[in-house]
Amino acid sequence: MIGRFLKDRKGYALPYTTMLIALVAMPMLVLSAEITRSLYINVHIQTAVDSACTAAVQAVDVPYFVDYGVIRIDPSNAVSYAQREFNATVARSNIEDYNPALTSVSINNNVVECRASAQMIWSFPGIAPLVFNVFSAAEAEARR
Repeated sequence: MIGRFLKDRKGYALPYTTMLIALVAMPMLVLSAEITRSLYINVHIQTAVDSACTAAVQAVDVPYFVDYGVIRIDPSNAVSYAQREFNATVARSNIEDYNPALTSVSINNNVVECRASAQMIWSFPGIAPLVFNVFSAAEAEARR
């Protein structure tokens, strides 16, 4: 009876299928989800930096423009507007293991340049975090 049981090979496909799903299909599924999450984070951080730069440009010193006809951006207001808008944009995300930061806001004449970085921690243990560095610029324009 035991000899006949050992020689019967019906149902051997089930362990192979189980091993294939466990060792190949599931890790590929998780990896595809992580890649999709990284693309989403990249787009999200770029959107946050774009909105921060656009908000910083709104810090034009209007009385100075009215008096002299020259656009001048108030640096302290520009940085606070940019930080406020960046924080509001990234706060609305439901992304886990994601650490965004507005790293710099610089003003050259009437152009505001913003840089930010975000760190994404992978779901797989032992893989170094993925870091995104993004850049955006906005220009203040006005006419009399």
